[in-house]
Amino acid sequence: MASLTDLLDLDDPWERPAPSHRTIRVPLVGRVSGADILVGLLSVPLGLGMIWLLDGLSAYDHSSWWRRWIILATLAVILSLRRRFPAAVGCLAAAHLLVGGAVAPEATTNYVGQVFYFICFHTTVAWGRSRRAAWGVIAGVVVVFLGWLAVAFSRTNALAGMLRAMNPRASADVAAYTRVILLQIVINVAFTLGAGAMGQIAWRGARDLARSRDQARTIAVQRSQLADRAVVAERLRIARELHDSVAHHVSVIGIQAAGARRALEVAPDLAREALGTVEEESRLAVTEMHSLLGSLRPSEEADPAIQPGLEDLEELCAQPRRAAVTLDVVGDRRAVPPPVALSVYRIVQEALNNVDKHGLAAHAHVAVRITSGCVEVEVTDDGRGAAATGAPPIPGTGVGLIGMRERVAAHGGTLETGPRATGGWRVLARLSSPPELATDGREDRP
Repeated sequence: MASLTDLLDLDDPWERPAPSHRTIRVPLVGRVSGADILVGLLSVPLGLGMIWLLDGLSAYDHSSWWRRWIILATLAVILSLRRRFPAAVGCLAAAHLLVGGAVAPEATTNYVGQVFYFICFHTTVAWGRSRRAAWGVIAGVVVVFLGWLAVAFSRTNALAGMLRAMNPRASADVAAYTRVILLQIVINVAFTLGAGAMGQIAWRGARDLARSRDQARTIAVQRSQLADRAVVAERLRIARELHDSVAHHVSVIGIQAAGARRALEVAPDLAREALGTVEEESRLAVTEMHSLLGSLRPSEEADPAIQPGLEDLEELCAQPRRAAVTLDVVGDRRAVPPPVALSVYRIVQEALNNVDKHGLAAHAHVAVRITSGCVEVEVTDDGRGAAATGAPPIPGTGVGLIGMRERVAAHGGTLETGPRATGGWRVLARLSSPPELATDGREDRP
C-alpha cells in the first residue's frame, strides 16, 4: 500500500495552481482560462462534423438534432471548466458520457467525443488540487463504468448486439460472449486509467518545474545575500586596515607634532627630532595607504612580502612613543602562517596605540608566545589612565577594539581586555595557527 501511495504521490501536499494568464471572468464561476473556453467552443463544430460523417453508417437509431445539440453544448461547458474545477469535471464527464450514450449515442461514442472525454479525465489528475481526491474520482469513474457494463450485459439483446457489431457471422455462444465482456472491461478500464496515468505524468512535470523555479529563486536570493555579506565583510576589512595602519601613524604624528610645538622654543633639538618622526610616520602612512589601495585592485594580487608580520614587531616596538616598550618573542616565528602573523602585528599595533592615547603609561611590555597550533599575544602597561592623572581624556570610537575582536574571531581565537590587579591595562589574544598553513619563512624585504 505504501508503494501505491508513493507511485501516485497521494501524500504530496503540492497543489498545482490554476491558470492565471489570459483568463476571462465568468459570472458565478470566477476566472476561466481562455484556452479552455476555446477548446470547449471547438468541440461543438468538431462533434457536429463527426456526427454528419457517421450518419447513415452507424447502427444507432438517429436521435433528434436538439438532443445532439444539448449533448454537444453541455460537453463544451464541461471542457471550458476543466481546469477551473478539475475534480468536478471528471465526475461530470463520466455522468455526461453515460447520459449521452442513452439519449444520443452517436454524439458521445464517436472518436471525437471519446477524445474530449479522455481530455476531461486527464485534466482531473493533471490539475487536481489533491492527489487523493483526483485519484478517488478516477477510481469512482472506473467503478461506474464497470457498473454500466454490468447493466448493459444483463440485457441479452445488448450483448448480442455488441457481438454482431464486432462480427456479424460469429456464433452466439458462451465463449464469444465472454470475449466481448472481457474486451469491453479492458477498453473502459484502460481508457480511464490511461487518462489518469498521463495526467499524473503531466502533474509531476509541473511539480518538478515549480520546485526547480523555487530553488532557482532561493539560490538567487542566497547569492544576493552572500554578495551583500561579502561587501560588508570587505568594508569591515578596509575599516580595520585603515584603523590599524593609517590611523596608527596619524595618531603618532599628532602626538609628535604636539610635542614639537611645546619644545620648539625650549628644546629645539627635541623639536627637530619630533618633526623628523612626523616626517617618517607620514611616509609610512602613505606606504600603508598605497598597500591597502593596491590590495583593492582585482587585477593585481596582493604581495605578501609588503604585509607586516612577526619580523616587524621589533621595528614597531622601537618607534618613538610616550611609553618605553619591551618585546619578548618565544617560539619559531616561521611556524606562524602569514595571515595569522599579520593579525598578531595589527593587534600589537592597536594595543600600543591605545597605550599612547589612553594609558599615560611609562612602560609597556609585548609578549608573543608561539606554540604548536596557537599564538598567544599579551600587551601590558603600567598606566593609570587619563582620569587618574587629571589629564583630559582622549575620546575613542571603539573601532580598534572591534577590529581586534574581529581579527581574533577570524582565526578561531579569543580576546581578553581589561585592567590588571597590579595596575595598568592588559590585552591578551589567543589565535589558532594551523601548522599546515605555515611556511618556511618570508623572503627578506629591502
